[in-house]
Amino acid sequence: MIIPDGNLHIYMLNVGQGDTTVIITPKGNVIIADVMRPSKVTQLLLDLGMKNRKAISKLIITHPHSDHFSGANRLINDFEIRQATVAPFWHTFGMGPPTYQRLVGRFFDEGTNVTFLSGYSRWYPDGAMKESTNDSHSEVDPDATFLEMLGPTNGLIRMLEDANVFNTNHLSIMLRLRWKNFSMIIGGDAQMENWAFFDQERMLEDKCQVLRTSHHGSSNGTQWERLDRLNPSQVIVSSDPGRGHRLPDLTSSAVFMRYDNNNTRMVVTTVDSGTIHLEVRPNGTRTTRCFHDSPNETINLSSSSPMTAQNNPTDWGALLNQRIHEMG
Repeated sequence: MIIPDGNLHIYMLNVGQGDTTVIITPKGNVIIADVMRPSKVTQLLLDLGMKNRKAISKLIITHPHSDHFSGANRLINDFEIRQATVAPFWHTFGMGPPTYQRLVGRFFDEGTNVTFLSGYSRWYPDGAMKESTNDSHSEVDPDATFLEMLGPTNGLIRMLEDANVFNTNHLSIMLRLRWKNFSMIIGGDAQMENWAFFDQERMLEDKCQVLRTSHHGSSNGTQWERLDRLNPSQVIVSSDPGRGHRLPDLTSSAVFMRYDNNNTRMVVTTVDSGTIHLEVRPNGTRTTRCFHDSPNETINLSSSSPMTAQNNPTDWGALLNQRIHEMG
């Protein structure tokens, strides 16, 4: 736990071609979604005031790909983790490689409460009930912070297998963080079939202010229709376009260039911005700052700059031209 200041803090770390998000709730509880470069995560938490071995409230590993879980073993060494949520473990792909299986085993060894998510779950890290000063009945606080976790159902996985299109990314857990009127979606590596399934269940109809795109901005993870429906003012793409799988790809680069707007909307890659810090206040106002750190650098919390649609460090026109040239 970190000493709370009453605001919601979200750190989207620049870890290269991978994902790590650190959330500090208004009451100081710590949530982490995916872990790469654990020394960077540990240093951030210590710099924010967490004492060594104090508890992380929840760790979510969206799916068993190394660019999402490879740092979790080190994190277990550094901190106590109270709860962990992981992809379905009954499926062969869900069990992941041996390193992932050992990670899940360590959770049990350390006494972590582990949930294998299939379908929907909601969690209130700061408590769900209104604070009562009299003898009236308790009631759920509509302004309480909560996290919705959307995992693949058995039916979805079976349907994809029958169609011979299933892959490990389809196991990805999607997250929606809400506080008062603020909403943010973290897509993990969810594919278009994951989005479509939850659309059918009418579980992703609401708009959001911030979207962390699925699968590092690939065309299978983020389509124009999704951006247009959710209408986020800030879109964060956790990727290093020049390395690895070269994401975002040609199609999604064109989509992001079209969606990016110098006045009201911003689409940015973490390799250009460095780690991003989003601070949301109870009145709904928020500020976004970036640290311009490289994937291998720790974050200097005293050195940041404002990030707005007007000073977006990502040049989508240049990236699109590069992708076109690569097709050449």
